[in-house]
Amino acid sequence: MTNVGLVFGGRSVEHKVSVNSARTVAQGLRDAGHNVVPLGIAADGCWVDRETSESALNGEIDRIKATGGTIAASLHHLLNADAEVLFPIVHGTWGEDGTLQGLAEMLDLPYTGTGVTSSAIAMDKVFCKQVLAASGLAVVEGESCERTAFERNPDAEVERLAFCPPPLFVKPAIGGSSVGVSKVESRKELAEALRNAFLFDDRLLVERGVNGRELECAVLGFRDLAASAIGEIVPGKAFYDYADKYIDDGAQLLMPAELETSIEEEIRELSTRAFAAVGGWGMARVDFLLENGTDRLYINEINTLPGFTAISMYPKLWEIAGIPLPELTDRLVRIALERHAAQKRLDEGIKGWIRDLG
Repeated sequence: MTNVGLVFGGRSVEHKVSVNSARTVAQGLRDAGHNVVPLGIAADGCWVDRETSESALNGEIDRIKATGGTIAASLHHLLNADAEVLFPIVHGTWGEDGTLQGLAEMLDLPYTGTGVTSSAIAMDKVFCKQVLAASGLAVVEGESCERTAFERNPDAEVERLAFCPPPLFVKPAIGGSSVGVSKVESRKELAEALRNAFLFDDRLLVERGVNGRELECAVLGFRDLAASAIGEIVPGKAFYDYADKYIDDGAQLLMPAELETSIEEEIRELSTRAFAAVGGWGMARVDFLLENGTDRLYINEINTLPGFTAISMYPKLWEIAGIPLPELTDRLVRIALERHAAQKRLDEGIKGWIRDLG
């Protein structure tokens, strides 16, 4: 049995999603024989006491309200938690973007999920697209846009960004759950879509709209990455936005997706290649677009901290592949410990090399 610090909540707009994910993860960890140490983070980023954290996990509250304190002063809740491994399930910024992973590295605590660099790259849609393209992987055509350039000359930026006929998708470079994303059906809508997205980030990504199927594949592993069954999302709206995911409940999740064997195999291969391209280990969900009328696959996103709610794709796809939730959470804990031990060996090797030089 391992004392697993389950970290959830946080400052991002995905706070409530994180709380829901944590409840699923907690059940899986307990069923696998681990001791769950609840570590809630309030909406203002402050770590909270165990009683409040347990209230959120038990469903007594669905959100950890802002405490009004200072984040640094609240860190004692983490430092005194006696957790042997951290299981971060903080979606979005300040959790999925490498910052929480960096804190765990500084504290020399093993943690599930992927590392600092790969988390940061995958979270940034512009950087991730550049890394994947440089690795020879197919991504949707797109252009980035900086706030300063748009404010200096909005007409010129709109002209540059209308690089293909609509529809276009405008996305904040950093963010999850399609927050701030809009579908542009005509060129005259583009400027307003850009202004709206700049409410969420200072850099944006504008992509060609692909008319096709939305497919997802889960990845798991450390040195050897494995890919799951394939799932499909059928949006209930024009596209799979935040409301469709968490409010309206209009989307259909098809697991497994009905695909030709060759396409299925290609998705699995591309999923592990994409995750490896960003230096990933632990877990990720890789999202694809399969363009209608062709067999052309595009990698849309890599989610290094996918949802773990009762209906989330990541755990469901592994369940279909024969790995139930308790085994999945246990594997993630074991991968965290394995990776931490490997990192310690590397650190000792470097220190030994320095000693030998002396």
